[in-house]
Amino acid sequence: MSEKINNERELLASVARADERAFEKIVHHYYPRLLPFVINITKTKYAAEEIVQEVFLRLWQHRHEHERIYNLSSWLFTIASNLSLTYIKRAALEGKLLKLIQLSQAESTLDAEERLNWKESGLLIHEAVQRLPPQQQLIYQLSRQEGLSNPEIAERLKLSPNTVKNHLVKAIQSIRVFIRRTTTIFF
Repeated sequence: MSEKINNERELLASVARADERAFEKIVHHYYPRLLPFVINITKTKYAAEEIVQEVFLRLWQHRHEHERIYNLSSWLFTIASNLSLTYIKRAALEGKLLKLIQLSQAESTLDAEERLNWKESGLLIHEAVQRLPPQQQLIYQLSRQEGLSNPEIAERLKLSPNTVKNHLVKAIQSIRVFIRRTTTIFF
């Protein structure tokens, strides 16, 4: 059961002074409200838990700006909503990249010109992956080629799921940048 919050302004001022008990009170009060809200947007409990943790992390990181938070509930739900939408956008982009890779593997059903284009795309992605730092490269390959989930990768590599997620996000961003730069040179 969540704790009741009487005076959020005072509580935020306490959090600004690094009062961990005040911060815990906010977390205990809002976590049960934020989690279902984010699950409803992301449709995945694992991602929702990560996002809600990030919301509270941002509150702690921005605790010195507490005077700018007029309505704590609105602030928390706005951050949660923005992070959830960013998650959905990333997931959609990752899905498109994965489909591109899968289509390149299914090239046998395409005509010669299409096969050549897909093969070049696959080679381009392969080259981009080869240029990643070793840890990002490994995590990307475990995720995209072996199909492991972030928690499975984290367990296998003895890393936190958040570290895995961060490496995967950076790897995908690097691949996109490489592909964008390479294709703009030729076209």
